[in-house]
Amino acid sequence: RENTSRSQSDRSAAPTAMMPLGVATLFIWAHAAAGTRTLTSFRSVMTRTNLRMGTDEPPSMAQTAMRGPLTATGSGKPLTKGELDECKAELEKLKKDLGLEEPTRSFMDDPDIVWRYGGAPDYSLTNLLYLKGRTKSHAPGSLEQIVENLVKTWEMERSHKTDANQHQSVDPKTFKIGANGWKKFTNDEANEVGNYNVLMAGCPAEVWDAENTSWDQSHEKFHDAFAAFPWEILEVFSGPPTVAFSWRHWGTFTGTYDGNKGKGELVELFGFGTATVNDKLQLVDVDIFYKPDEFIQVLKGERSAEDLSAGKSLIGSAAAKGCPHLESA
Repeated sequence: RENTSRSQSDRSAAPTAMMPLGVATLFIWAHAAAGTRTLTSFRSVMTRTNLRMGTDEPPSMAQTAMRGPLTATGSGKPLTKGELDECKAELEKLKKDLGLEEPTRSFMDDPDIVWRYGGAPDYSLTNLLYLKGRTKSHAPGSLEQIVENLVKTWEMERSHKTDANQHQSVDPKTFKIGANGWKKFTNDEANEVGNYNVLMAGCPAEVWDAENTSWDQSHEKFHDAFAAFPWEILEVFSGPPTVAFSWRHWGTFTGTYDGNKGKGELVELFGFGTATVNDKLQLVDVDIFYKPDEFIQVLKGERSAEDLSAGKSLIGSAAAKGCPHLESA
């Protein structure tokens, strides 16, 4: 899953291609008990974060989901404000010089949203690393761009909005998601356990113990591994209502995972997925296919990141070597 952004003006200017999503109903947070649980969860997360960082200040909103350093310094600390400001300046220069646009994550401006970390996430750091590291540049308004932005919006909502009924990228009543033929989770179930537990539900316990890992614990496992973990659509093979697509996740392993320190190596994760949408372009049914065990083995230092590069673990090194698309990836 990605970490966190755009400026307020960027967030409020969604492209025309995403407008059908905008007609979805806005749900209002109206349960005081649920609000109390949200506040307690937020305080718990901030307490753990502050203790580890040795500060009374909450983390930057650009590193609420990932807190690894930009380079493998061994410090294990997130970016300083100065480093983040430099990243934001580089992002703006990149956009201006090359005419690039940041991804669009919709539904961030409703004043009634209950944010997990106290405010709307800032994806400027992730967007910078996405623009610098992506292997595909999809045409504005293309099906590929629409699907990519929809998935990025879903990831943002699942990671940062505590009330599942405020998730507008999905149909809250009918949404289901699963990976590799494992358990299918409803919208409420997925929101309760978190994306990591959903997408690794069938892993052996020694790889990922989804049954005994809470939402907070699952995210803590990855917080310090990367500064950001961008995601891109590679190809779209069919249009709505059922969209089939291939995808790539990547990040520079500059931090730590389960005590294993990264050396700054590029870690890539490839997979395939299908997503059924309704007439509002809301996600209704999602199936993801990939190899999470190999990804975790790399983070634990049990195998080389090179084993996963260019999709070799999915299609074999010989096939990847002979494929021009994968060679360029």
